[in-house]
Amino acid sequence: MLFDLEKKVESSLAELSKLKNEKNDLLDKNQILINEKNELNAEFRLLDERFKALKIANTISGSENNINETRSEIDSLIREIDTCISQLSD
Repeated sequence: MLFDLEKKVESSLAELSKLKNEKNDLLDKNQILINEKNELNAEFRLLDERFKALKIANTISGSENNINETRSEIDSLIREIDTCISQLSD
């Protein structure tokens, strides 16, 4: 009976060790995925800013059909600048 208990303890310890290693592997993979996600988010923000700049440039250089859109975009930029100035003033 003592031998069976000893075997069960050894088996449980081996399983525990295996599970700890698996946990560490999963934590490492999780950290890699988190880093990859952060890099992709940064790249997305950069591309989004480039898109906005391109859209503004196209709107400003657009034809008479885009005058309302151009005015709206300029108004939006002015509001954004005003917000920045007010934040700097505080």
